[in-house]
Amino acid sequence: MKLVMKLISYGVSAALILYIGITLLAPQLTMDIFGFRSFIVVSPSMVPDINVYDMIFITDVEESDLEIDDIITFSVYIPEVDQVSFVTHYIGDIQTQTGDDTIYKTHGANFEEGDSFDDWEDKDGNPIDITFDDIEGEYQFKIPYVGYLVTMLRDPIFLGLLAINGTIIYFLVKTVKKTFLNKDNEKKESE
Repeated sequence: MKLVMKLISYGVSAALILYIGITLLAPQLTMDIFGFRSFIVVSPSMVPDINVYDMIFITDVEESDLEIDDIITFSVYIPEVDQVSFVTHYIGDIQTQTGDDTIYKTHGANFEEGDSFDDWEDKDGNPIDITFDDIEGEYQFKIPYVGYLVTMLRDPIFLGLLAINGTIIYFLVKTVKKTFLNKDNEKKESE
C-alpha cells in the first residue's frame, strides 16, 4: 500500500512539474499536450462570476458547440497594455455571415439588456470582430485566489526573499538540533 501511494505521489508530482515547466517555457503548447490551459484573471470585467486573481481553466472547443452565454477565452489587442492578450467573456450573440467567418459578440458579467456588446480594435484603432480563429477555448472552472500565489511566485524579489528566509530557517533548525544533541550527549556523559 505504501509503495502504491508513493508511486501515485511521484506520478502526480512529475505531472505537475511537467505542466509548470511547459506553462513557463511554451504556454501555447499546454492546450495541445494536456487538453487544458490555465490563466490568472487580472481584470474585474467578469466579477462576480470570476474574480481578479482567480485561476481559470479552459479546454478546446469545437465551433459548432459554442452557444450564447458560453464563457470563452480569446485573444485580442488590449490598448491599455499595448499588446495582444487573452480575455475571458461571455458570448452575447453569434452572427453567421454568408461566405464569411462567424462573428462572436462578447460582454462581461455586468451586461444588462440594452447594453452594447464589447467593441474590439486592432493596434491601429480599426474595429475588429472576434472570430473562431481568435478563440483559445471555453471556460470550465476556476480556483479562487490562486493568482495571488502565482503572481508572488513570478516576482523575482519575492523569490529572492523566499530563498533567503528558507536558508535562514534551515540553518536555525540545524543549529537548534545540534544544540539539543550536544545537551543530550553531555547528560549521558555525566550519568
